[in-house]
Amino acid sequence: MQMEKYREIIEKTNINGNWFRLGKTFRTEKELFFLDTGTGKVFKVRESVFRILDCLFKTNNFDDLYKISLPKEELEEALDEICSSITNQNLFSAPILTPNNISGQHIQLDTELNCNMSSITLELTERCNLRCKYCIYSNTNEDYRSFGENDMPFETAQKSIDFLMEHSPENKQVYIGLYGGEPLLRFPLIKQIIEYVNMKYYDRKVMYSMTSNMTLMTDEIAEFLTKIKDFSIVISLDGPEAVHDKQRVFSNDIGSFSAVMNGIKTYTKYKEKSINEHSPLVFSAVIERPYSEEKFTLINEFFKNLRERYEFTLLMSYVSRTSKSEDYMAIHERAENQWTDEPSQMYVYDPLAVWALNDLDTKGFAIDYFRKETLLEIHKRSISDTPMNNYSLNGCCVPGARRLYVTTAGDLHPCERIGHQLTIGNIHAGFDCKIIMDEYIESFIEQEIEFCGECWAINLCSNCYIDCIGDKKIDFSHRHNLCSNTRKRISESLSIYHEVMTRNPEMIKELNKIIIE
Repeated sequence: MQMEKYREIIEKTNINGNWFRLGKTFRTEKELFFLDTGTGKVFKVRESVFRILDCLFKTNNFDDLYKISLPKEELEEALDEICSSITNQNLFSAPILTPNNISGQHIQLDTELNCNMSSITLELTERCNLRCKYCIYSNTNEDYRSFGENDMPFETAQKSIDFLMEHSPENKQVYIGLYGGEPLLRFPLIKQIIEYVNMKYYDRKVMYSMTSNMTLMTDEIAEFLTKIKDFSIVISLDGPEAVHDKQRVFSNDIGSFSAVMNGIKTYTKYKEKSINEHSPLVFSAVIERPYSEEKFTLINEFFKNLRERYEFTLLMSYVSRTSKSEDYMAIHERAENQWTDEPSQMYVYDPLAVWALNDLDTKGFAIDYFRKETLLEIHKRSISDTPMNNYSLNGCCVPGARRLYVTTAGDLHPCERIGHQLTIGNIHAGFDCKIIMDEYIESFIEQEIEFCGECWAINLCSNCYIDCIGDKKIDFSHRHNLCSNTRKRISESLSIYHEVMTRNPEMIKELNKIIIE
């Protein structure tokens, strides 16, 4: 009879037949936790409570609780605690996802596109002097164009800059990104762009960013760029020579490390004498398999030593993979969610962050930046005493308003990370608001309701349009595998965050100083 009482209380929370969406259990090295989806609260729990919640969320069946190897008295005691918390802590009360409780900037679409743009990224050229083996433009990645030969005419760049200025407030700081291919192949165009902005928009606050492999940096280029106020360079550098040259090679398969370092040396020689002296460099390191402690240690030591010579920020990421269309498989059917009454492996998804856990007390070394990225998504999550009534479009921005990407041909994309299949207009004709509304908003919402409504990670998910575009339409079949991996990553981030909170709470406090734009 006691068990039936608990069944009645707990099954009332299962309002759409799906416990999977209501919460997530996770563990650190020594402790057990539970995340409640609706409130964002995290609770440290006893083993018996953990095992019950883990079973409910993964089997979606109250009767499977009888398979847990717990004494009857201990099982009922844990169930009593859970049932009390359902009432006292508003647990298991995440609203069902509907069209009426999805909020976001898309509601002000016209205003955001016509009056509130903030940045534009110009694809100056499709050409590149390197042939990095994992490049998104290589033949191995079907989501993007292959290596190309097209260049952007100055007229297209000019029109793009005018477009940005006309669609943003005069008092708003705007960003112009210079992208490729390798943008330094178009240095004359870069000069034209800067001179045009200085001449026509001298009263606007403009910040520039360029992503470059630096192998083409010369004294002439360095002298010019370091005289530009608010100009930053994101430099592609994977680590020491032995690591970098495995992937970042010239067309003749010779490594580019020496040329990159020479380019950095040339640039910083002029930077030290410029108005841009205190603007740090940004290094972008892409980590490729195989992952090993030895590789991570080499990378870390390299950037640690480099910090003695340069001030910089370090960005670290894994290789982008092609998204493939696949049939949907419900969360409870996936291998990721199969329940057994045995402890599961704690860390499986993010080898670099897990490696960093082994050295939490080390101060001032480059890998810190990656760890903070991993921790921020958990630290900055929304938390409420009562279930949050609104959901967002995952990590989606207003397409085109935040970081509009212009190809060499003048086609518009929401950002540089979106493939070529679903443009949102052309710089000469403007935004195609029908495509934006029909596909990027309404079709996305329709599929989000169908596929995201049963997911416990919905309020932590940052997946956007990048991996759900196929055949010129929004198609979530391209991201089902990504969603599975995202849940693993977020679960692991929860574990890492709470491990750090226990072992190095000062690092968690430092996260309060970081502003997410």
